[in-house]
Amino acid sequence: GRTISEATQQKVDEEVRRMLEEQYDIARELIEGNQDKMHAMVDALMKWETIDRDQLQDILAGEEPRPPRVYQPNEVDLSKTDIKPTNSTPPPLPAM
Repeated sequence: GRTISEATQQKVDEEVRRMLEEQYDIARELIEGNQDKMHAMVDALMKWETIDRDQLQDILAGEEPRPPRVYQPNEVDLSKTDIKPTNSTPPPLPAM
């Protein structure tokens, strides 16, 4: 592999450190500036255990989140498919 001088390595390390500190500061500002929204998300999750897109949009707009939509799982009619239910146990996993 190619080697670089100690002075060049030091400059690279300083630039990486500067970039990391800059991004850390940006992330910290975003988190601190949006704590109210984070707390609203926590409250919604504690209340409903889920946040859907509409609720997230409400929260980001500074509004009280609406209740989540109730999603019904799609029921599959197995009589209309080639899938046949079984009671078999899957084979054991190979030993490692």
